[in-house]
Amino acid sequence: MVVESDAGTISRINIYPIKSFPGVAVSSSRVLSSGALEWDRRLALVDPGGGFINFKRVPELHMIRADYQLDVPTVRIWTGDSITARTFNLVEERESLGDYLTCLLNRPVGIVDNPLAGFPDDTDADGPTVVSVATLECVANLFPDISLEQARWRFRTNIEIEGVPPFWEDRLFDGKLEPFPFQIGGVTFGGVKPCQRCSVPGRHPVTGEGIQAFATILAALRKAMMPEWTNQRRFDHFYRLATNTVVLDRGSEGVIRVGDSITLSSPLEQSPSPELQSTGS
Repeated sequence: MVVESDAGTISRINIYPIKSFPGVAVSSSRVLSSGALEWDRRLALVDPGGGFINFKRVPELHMIRADYQLDVPTVRIWTGDSITARTFNLVEERESLGDYLTCLLNRPVGIVDNPLAGFPDDTDADGPTVVSVATLECVANLFPDISLEQARWRFRTNIEIEGVPPFWEDRLFDGKLEPFPFQIGGVTFGGVKPCQRCSVPGRHPVTGEGIQAFATILAALRKAMMPEWTNQRRFDHFYRLATNTVVLDRGSEGVIRVGDSITLSSPLEQSPSPELQSTGS
């Protein structure tokens, strides 16, 4: 199946400077030589044993609000009333930030920093995650209390694409294990696999309140609305959304920008037959 060479443009780039904290939308982002987006998941909260403190372990993180000025670089943090907000330099005041969060979360919190590669959720596919705006809208429409913005908060994807249909990002992987190449802004990425989801998207991003059977409902939607271009051989289950990537030209750096087009390098492999498609769990 031949796919158009230019398909969709970047409408939004989301960066999450502190892992498990709210993110920030940027107009452009430098792709580091490691493949990470600059500042994405660069800092992480850890316990005294070095384990990550995240939404899955500490639901109280949902109450934290944050905004950033990455050119400084600083983060402003608050819970509830923003009048009580505190501002910290992300490079020079990490210890103070950890002390503040220790009091806020009532548990010991350390801050670790990896400016070269960050702390990606998937260390085997450690490039930016990609999703179409239409996909997020489709998910938001599935649940009466979820808006587009809230769907964005729940799934925490880096690159959003406009001008394409729901689940277009499934075009960025095929039936093979090798990354499927595509370009954005002169940077060559490789689509690897559909992103496996945990329990976090099922929770309200501010209150932490869960939606009953969220994973089951979303998996049913994914199976029912699977596009003809999706290769279902890459799904062991259907609770997957967005595409995980790597950067293929490691060692070099580039910049991606809102408004950049995505260019696919080669035609996708033909989708499996309907008989094979129907065997997904």
